Amino acid sequence: MSLMHTLARYGRVRRQPLDRRFWPSTAVATLDDLTVVGESMSAMARAVGTPCTRVLEAVAGAHAAQSDPAKPDAARPDTEAAGAVPGRRFCAVVVASVELVVPTNDGASAEVWLDAELDGCEPIGASMRLIGRSSGDDCREFGVRPSPRVGEVHAQLPIDIRPGDLLAFIIRNPVALYDIRRRSRHWERLL
Repeated sequence: MSLMHTLARYGRVRRQPLDRRFWPSTAVATLDDLTVVGESMSAMARAVGTPCTRVLEAVAGAHAAQSDPAKPDAARPDTEAAGAVPGRRFCAVVVASVELVVPTNDGASAEVWLDAELDGCEPIGASMRLIGRSSGDDCREFGVRPSPRVGEVHAQLPIDIRPGDLLAFIIRNPVALYDIRRRSRHWERLL
């Protein structure tokens, strides 16, 4: 292994920052985990199983600033920069387990099947990240299923993603755990 190979691998493995357009300020990324308000998401998934969800404020202090009409607009937090929709106070972090990685029918790409139903929520594909282990492999675009329509949700994930891996992602609006638990609605699971 050459020095250049080692440096290139280190560059891929190093901690990748969270995209603050989607992730709230209370979320912190580590090398192989994600903590939200000080709680490890991979530890939560091991403790309660997947899928699991954590509801949190979309932007810390956004509600207080929006409810105080005495504050001038300049003193209010920039909700657009933090990825929040004005007036939206809460979002949810979901942790789901990868069940299957399969090539698509055309063979040009692949799909990742999760143990969470994405029909009843609005996942942000660009916020999906691998937790529970670190990966030094390059990323590529995967379709994420089950979703209401094929090809609706896409995420940049490491090439070496495999069944049993954990993915954490943001849902725009909080949902009940019941709404994302697996159902038999998707006949594709039987194939």
